[in-house]
Amino acid sequence: MSKQTCDALQTVAALIGIHSGVLPFVFRLIGRGPSGLALPLYLPDPAALIVAGSVLVASVAALWLLENAKKRAVS
Repeated sequence: MSKQTCDALQTVAALIGIHSGVLPFVFRLIGRGPSGLALPLYLPDPAALIVAGSVLVASVAALWLLENAKKRAVS
């Protein structure tokens, strides 16, 4: 895998983590309901935060794995 591919995949993982992982928590804190920006908020209350937390953990793990792969990548 090339470094450019790793960079692109890291960008995608970060955007998904922000979009479906961080935004639902922020929207719950400010009291905003479901919107197209935070898809997990369409779920019932405890499930929405569980899904958002899982997405956040998965995206952080993907970023970590991609960073390790980038170190081993050939230019």
